[in-house]
Amino acid sequence: MTAAASKPKRKKTKPVTATVKPAKTATAVVEDALTLIDVRMPQELCSGSIPGARHIPLDSILDTVPKNIPDPTAPVVVYCKSGMRGGMAQGALRKLGYTNVSNIVGGFDAWAKAGLPVIQ
Repeated sequence: MTAAASKPKRKKTKPVTATVKPAKTATAVVEDALTLIDVRMPQELCSGSIPGARHIPLDSILDTVPKNIPDPTAPVVVYCKSGMRGGMAQGALRKLGYTNVSNIVGGFDAWAKAGLPVIQ
């Protein structure tokens, strides 16, 4: 083996310019990644809500969601006070053809009890 054969060949490289984007808040990341829907009744909102959530009561979810979220593969997370109505909303949206719907188990109460962000 010759000395030239054992030397690795160097590739020509081009300079790369890095772009730095400003850091996002946790709320902005959630808003970009999914749609968060609070299905509680208006009078229940006085206890607070999860930042970035849209309020769409359960009784209007079948009419409102298809108008506002036309992509049935878009990630959607629903919640209510304790998880029961959130589960109903999840099932209703799945029947409408939404394939990426989740429910927050334990609802808003579990979220707040865990010390996660809440807005008034």
